Amino acid sequence: MDETVFQSLLQKELAISTSESGRLIARAPYAYKTYSIKKANGGRRTISQPAKETKFVMRWLVDRIFSKLPIHECASAYQKGSSIKRNAITHSNNGYIAKFDFKDFFPSIKREDIETHLYQYLPKDLELDRKSISQIARLCTISTGGGRLALSVGSPASPALSNSIMFDFDTIIANWCFSNSIFYTRYADDLTFSTNRKGLSFLILEQIHNTLSEVNYPQLSINDRKTVYSSKKGHRRVTGVVINNNGKLSLGRERKRKISSMVHKSCLGVLSDDETRHLQGLLGFAKDVEPLFIIRLKNKYGKRAIQEIFNSQII
Repeated sequence: MDETVFQSLLQKELAISTSESGRLIARAPYAYKTYSIKKANGGRRTISQPAKETKFVMRWLVDRIFSKLPIHECASAYQKGSSIKRNAITHSNNGYIAKFDFKDFFPSIKREDIETHLYQYLPKDLELDRKSISQIARLCTISTGGGRLALSVGSPASPALSNSIMFDFDTIIANWCFSNSIFYTRYADDLTFSTNRKGLSFLILEQIHNTLSEVNYPQLSINDRKTVYSSKKGHRRVTGVVINNNGKLSLGRERKRKISSMVHKSCLGVLSDDETRHLQGLLGFAKDVEPLFIIRLKNKYGKRAIQEIFNSQII
């Protein structure tokens, strides 16, 4: 078998021989561990994690190759300096908010989309031929049946690839929003638009559909059940963060009650390992969004108790 440029790179930088890389690429879409976890708002999410050796190469690809791909500035997830808080702040001073969600975001991004995008946007000085690009796309996707390969939820390559693959879509939408005094951010599959001009929010969905038809890839659809329009008259929430009428960010009463209850149970020693991990994530989120709430928890339960939760090492 002739060695491709990609395989040559693997041998040179990761000491993976041509025969080993050939086997790795061939079996990658089928070497996944799949399981499900509970969603915060009900239902279950399917997670598919690639085999250890595949995951190792994917992480190398993210640093070595995918880091050279373009990502639009409106993309507020999966990159250095991005956060849920930063995403919400963008919209905090605007009275009208519209939120949309892509249906089956990662699984909708196919191997063919990845190949097209890499060929179009990777720097030519990498000198990756079409076969190399095809191998990279195969290595980063999971078999979904019927010969179809797509990104999975749980792969270290999926965030970086999806973020860049949305570049053309983000560019068109961002330009349209700029012309109409609308702020736009995309946090993975969550699209958030905000403005102070009344009546504009209801024009956005048509523009999203027009743009999805205009771009060559990927083929995405909106989950209509998650479409939300809100204003200062009601409850404004962006990627889980509540925006008060004065423009300040808050965790919201429900989440605060949940965190406080879980901290109490932790102090009593009745939280499971999974619940403790979840609580650690919630406390980290709270520390970023509303640090005063962490101070109140420390006053109520003691600094040591909160610190012990943060420092818990769960295998």
